[in-house]
Amino acid sequence: MNDLTSAAKKFADMILSSENAVALTGAGISTESGIPDYRSPGTGLWEKMDQSVVSLEGFIRNPSKYYEYAIGLHPIRQAARPNPAHTLLAGLEQRGILKGVITQNVDGLHQDAGSGEVHELHGSLRQVVCLSCSSLHSMDEAMERVVSGENPPLCPACGGVLKPNAVFFGEMLPTTPWQKSLYLARKADLFIAIGSSLQVSPANTLPDVALQAGARLVILNLMPTPFDTDATLVIQEKIGEFASAVTSILDSETPES
Repeated sequence: MNDLTSAAKKFADMILSSENAVALTGAGISTESGIPDYRSPGTGLWEKMDQSVVSLEGFIRNPSKYYEYAIGLHPIRQAARPNPAHTLLAGLEQRGILKGVITQNVDGLHQDAGSGEVHELHGSLRQVVCLSCSSLHSMDEAMERVVSGENPPLCPACGGVLKPNAVFFGEMLPTTPWQKSLYLARKADLFIAIGSSLQVSPANTLPDVALQAGARLVILNLMPTPFDTDATLVIQEKIGEFASAVTSILDSETPES
């Protein structure tokens, strides 16, 4: 039994003994779907993008600059599909084991995979919001207008500037997803952090909330995190490959209903 298979077996055993598992996911879960993360050397978005572009102050000052970046990134997000890790979490929810996914991601891939209980801490790039009237519209439609020369895209209802419905630097997290995430963390008996550096506040407080409530902590991430010493199990493997191994084990150990 190699290291990946051994770790997958341990993880599967922990899953099957859990009654209230909760997952926290970060950018690393979606890199194998083709979406770049933020901090990886050489490929991270922060090496290629001026962070002021995704600050509320910077966007209000020059919204066109954001959409100039978005023209290159939007087709990548449109083409992205769930990978085995997204599918694993959706399957665990369908089995009644996983009670919810808390995500720092804005790509909507958990919903595409079939997860129903998804709490998006940083909003979503599937929609844009009007800064004047707060109405929501499709990001795809907004980007079509940008490509056609309307930069920034304007609200069809009132003519206000449309901003991605994601949390920019300088904005507060949406209250409801955060409160639901705290509730899930406090109720968890198994807290699974996948593809997150666990460095971004306030999401990085959730593992500690779960630990204080008595949960076991599993961390699946290619790079070390500040919580590795607190975890029952730390896996530093490719996330999709590991998820496929776990799925195979669960399928072999769980009888079909």
